[in-house]
Amino acid sequence: MSKKASEFQEKVMPLIYSGKGIFKPLNTGKIDGRVKCVREYIANIFFYTKNGTTVMIDAGYNYPRLKEKMGWLGLDPKEIKHILITHQDTDHVGAVERDSDGLFTSARLYIGETENKYLTGERKRKVMFGLYTLPQVTIDNPKRLVKDGEIFYIENIKIECFLTAGHTFGHINYLLDDKYLFTGDTLWFGADGGYSFINALAEDNGLARKSLAALKEKLSARGISPVVITGHTGWTDDFDFAFAHIDKCCNSFAKQRPVDPKAPFNGYNETDDTRQNADMYLEKAVDLRGVYTEKTRFWDKMAAIYDLFPKVFNRRSTQKLCAFVANEVNKTDCVLECACGTGMLTEYLAPLCGKLYATDLSLEMLKKSDKKCRKFKNVKFKRADITKLKFPDNYFDTVIAANVIHLLDSPQTALNELLRVCRPGGKVIIPTYIAKNTTAATGICIKAISKAGADFKKVFSYDEYKKFFADNGVKNADFLLIEGRVPCAVAVIVKTYNGI
Repeated sequence: MSKKASEFQEKVMPLIYSGKGIFKPLNTGKIDGRVKCVREYIANIFFYTKNGTTVMIDAGYNYPRLKEKMGWLGLDPKEIKHILITHQDTDHVGAVERDSDGLFTSARLYIGETENKYLTGERKRKVMFGLYTLPQVTIDNPKRLVKDGEIFYIENIKIECFLTAGHTFGHINYLLDDKYLFTGDTLWFGADGGYSFINALAEDNGLARKSLAALKEKLSARGISPVVITGHTGWTDDFDFAFAHIDKCCNSFAKQRPVDPKAPFNGYNETDDTRQNADMYLEKAVDLRGVYTEKTRFWDKMAAIYDLFPKVFNRRSTQKLCAFVANEVNKTDCVLECACGTGMLTEYLAPLCGKLYATDLSLEMLKKSDKKCRKFKNVKFKRADITKLKFPDNYFDTVIAANVIHLLDSPQTALNELLRVCRPGGKVIIPTYIAKNTTAATGICIKAISKAGADFKKVFSYDEYKKFFADNGVKNADFLLIEGRVPCAVAVIVKTYNGI
């Protein structure tokens, strides 16, 4: 069944779901040091590694590129001995069905005792509100049946089982080491939080909602707030976000609102899932709650006309800045660009570095940037607050934050974050608009821009800009003044092994 079902879904699912923003798989990569994922069309399978032992969560489609993509992550199918199965739908067990490619024939499957009844024929799997019955799945792997509430160990990995019936009657969620909850097809993440999974694919939507409410209550009562990882819509470490709307279901017949900027038009288009990007950390599900402050509203509105300022009004300064920054970046660098705006510098940097994370607080700015840079496969866009970056310490070779420091309530906090995520020996490059003399024409221009809504928190002179870094403990910085209608001062900081 697996080959036919996988081929059928690849043809039919885009016709049903394209443009609705429902399926939002992660690309192949890693969530953190323990969890890696492989993208298979609109679905993800996961691998949890601890002290040399790897457990696979779900077996995905009968997917022709599975071995290849596992190789991107340093994983070998022959070494997988344990697979936790959330439920028996073919996009979660295809690789272990009888007619599969046989990558995991020696692996033991762990499956709920109720879910196993679909495999024995005691139950029939129904979708489309009970109107369509799916063919029976056949699996020959050795199995261990698990129960609701059961706790067992694979080597030193603790695994707890939660029956979360509704999508199927035997669906199991797995909690690993009390820190990672793999939810399969019970939760669906919208841009404003988690919902019960897609209504048309559930056996019983009412039961699905009740099961999620009970799961939330159990975890809350124990004070457990795990990383929540879904089969089709990514992950989050925000417990309240994960369970925000579990009294409702994702409506498969409607375009989703609010719109998730990360949702692909056609989830079966995998051109952005590349080996080159497979070692990137995968950002969590978009959370649009509280996004639209007055500040972000202004920059969202400005996105449509923002390019007029750097490319027309301040063109010469912009060209010199791009050329200077490009000269500071190496071809193998992993680069972080904060406050990327509409992608003026992003587009310039992309062909010159190895990997580029481009971030901004404004979703409309990010959309403009993404449109400009779709031809580049090494660029990943992410909504981020420069004062609260979610990247690991010492991760990037080069960190750039252009023309944003003067807009911040706490530029010191941003500076500390930029330095934190830069590796020792790497560079932090911070260009910022200044005024030679705040009473001169350039100063008047800056004040006019600020009144329009850009809200300059600080108008630096060149000397004041240097002093800002000295006052914050930065000793090894070089500075450059780029002339223009609105001049730009550039600070280049080399992060030492002993600090800044």
